[in-house]
Amino acid sequence: MSVFKAYGAAESILKNFIRRYVSASHDVEDICQETVTRALEAERSRRIDDPGAFLFGVARNVVRKRLDKQARSLIDFVGDFAPKDQESEDPSLDESLDRDQQLVLFMEAIATLPPQCQKVFVMKKVYGYKHKEIAAKLDISISTVEKHAAAGFKRCLEALDKLQVAKVGNKAKADIQSAKANANKMNK
Repeated sequence: MSVFKAYGAAESILKNFIRRYVSASHDVEDICQETVTRALEAERSRRIDDPGAFLFGVARNVVRKRLDKQARSLIDFVGDFAPKDQESEDPSLDESLDRDQQLVLFMEAIATLPPQCQKVFVMKKVYGYKHKEIAAKLDISISTVEKHAAAGFKRCLEALDKLQVAKVGNKAKADIQSAKANANKMNK
């Protein structure tokens, strides 16, 4: 069976698989298209024994690459709003590692949010901007800011739950629980 035939047979399953990682329908379509293109290019240069499994592997890599890119752009965005004159006390190495792991999990959860929702959520929950300030900076209505902040919080908690299921081991579960507790504190 060729990659193209395998895609035709598994298109809806592949799209559902991708929807677990991205929410926008145009992103799902873009990732499917990129997946098929890459798989067809690979098929030209080598024999693929299981085209269906190969498609899912390619799709997973495309999604991972896209999420990594979003996470990097989010880090750049967060850096733009970071206070320049903030002093910090050096925590212990263990505290620093735990905090870094929690931050990575939290950032992975934020990376699953749509771009506008990410901006609002970070400005509100990380930097404490008021709804009116966010609305002015992003040129959106206050009600839109409220909706994005609430949706962002809810989706981050859901993403942390998914990460907890995906990552095995007591340490990963403890890190995720701690990240969720910190997210809950930020929501108050």
